[in-house]
Amino acid sequence: MRFRSLCVALGLWACAGVASAAPDTVLKSDSGGQGPATLHGELQLSLADAIAMGLENNLNVEIQRHAPLIAHADHQYAWGAYDPVFNAEFGYSDEETPVASGLVGTGGGDNVVKILDGWGGFSGLIPWLGTSYDARLTSSRNKSNAGFATLFPELRSEVSFAVTQPLMRGLIWSQPWTLVKTSREFELSALEQFRADVMDTVAFIEGGYWALIADDELVRVAEKSFETANALLDRVTTQYEVGVVSKVEIAESEAGVAEREFDLIVARNRYRNSMDLLIDMVLGASLTADSRITIEPTDRADEYVPIEVDVERAAAIAFERRPELAIAQHEIDRLILNVKLAKNERLPQLDARLGYGNRGLAGDPKAACTFGCPVEDPGGYGNSYNGFLGSGAAEQWSARAILSIPFPNTSARAGVSRAELELRRARTFKRRTEQDVILEIRRSARNLLSGQEGIEAADRRRAAAQEQLRAEETRLEYGESTPFDVLLREQDLVSAEEGYIGAFQVYRTSLTSLDRAQGTILRNRNVEIDRVAPLR
Repeated sequence: MRFRSLCVALGLWACAGVASAAPDTVLKSDSGGQGPATLHGELQLSLADAIAMGLENNLNVEIQRHAPLIAHADHQYAWGAYDPVFNAEFGYSDEETPVASGLVGTGGGDNVVKILDGWGGFSGLIPWLGTSYDARLTSSRNKSNAGFATLFPELRSEVSFAVTQPLMRGLIWSQPWTLVKTSREFELSALEQFRADVMDTVAFIEGGYWALIADDELVRVAEKSFETANALLDRVTTQYEVGVVSKVEIAESEAGVAEREFDLIVARNRYRNSMDLLIDMVLGASLTADSRITIEPTDRADEYVPIEVDVERAAAIAFERRPELAIAQHEIDRLILNVKLAKNERLPQLDARLGYGNRGLAGDPKAACTFGCPVEDPGGYGNSYNGFLGSGAAEQWSARAILSIPFPNTSARAGVSRAELELRRARTFKRRTEQDVILEIRRSARNLLSGQEGIEAADRRRAAAQEQLRAEETRLEYGESTPFDVLLREQDLVSAEEGYIGAFQVYRTSLTSLDRAQGTILRNRNVEIDRVAPLR
């Protein structure tokens, strides 16, 4: 029993790995549940079903799906340059320095300083402007035997902020910001490339579908030719037995049977190869070494509607819809960004740096002070923050300019020349791509017209060949011809039948090629790229 709904079951099985069994299609696993199941039976498929299942299961499409995701990850990676970074450092030091002054040491001995300190804060970049910032909190606990020290231990804290703004080199077109912009162009290009790959896959599936139908028809032609040659051999054998013809006619007929048997073997082998190709495109990994499934196309190839193509309009549509042109434009946009970066790198470096700090001090009064002790007890570590941001705060302000001018700036100048040359090449490549599109449109339109005219001519040739064969068979019946002549006429009919089948295949593939050349193949097949893109 054949049933159309099997394609849905196979699609679900391919995605979820669940085998669906049907009366005439068996999914069998010979490895105890390990590896893909073996498919047997017959599967009826329309062209639309074949495209849908192919986009679901085709391994080439599955490979192609990763490229946009990888490009998106690269774009996110570029944005990572603007992530705030937490930095911290802390440690302990114990230093002894020989001195000969009572002001520094104690009784002229070594000066001993023990420091426990650390700092932590955030730094990073601001998008677009290229501004860098640094904010940190620093604290230290110092113990010293210096005679002039009034606090023991001495507790210090500091909050500082610094901002550096490029005014020439690095303003806007810095390396990180350019990478963000160019990686976005790469991501858009990857999406367009995936769309182009899906278009190609749909075109391949259609080509494989019509090729299978054509090869099946060629098998039938070869079978009919083989049967005709056998019937002729039987007739000549009967005539030989009654003495009407000679042994030569028997040899000619046997040679004709052998030749057509060989042609039939070749046709069947070609058909099986076409079957495997379509199964691979439609069912993907479900094709195994011992698969015995067959696909029976349900669409007819011998139906057509004459189509007239406006080449100028078709080219205009292609310029709007072809992903290859969009990819070429994204490459131009990316290289324009590189030119801006290269020109920015050629500028001198002039940065403005602004800084602000606030410091506090606290600690315990020293038991004995050589030069006096504080009037009030400064208290513990927390008191070192009491003066922050207040009117009596110990503030530090700074404003600096940083200038750097390389001479003669050879690398930057060469970088600009290289970037401009790459941009010029990309623009030329886009024009070349546009010319290729025009050539494809013209060729596809011409092939379509030729296919339509070829169908009519092949049909007339086939009718004439049939009439000639019938006449030759009649002449043979009356002894006015030979089996060799009949076989020649029969071969002419086979050639005419093959031409008729080929003409329809050319017509179908030309339609597909025209849609692909215009970039409308997905729209006309109701394929939504957003539904194809997610990983299976």
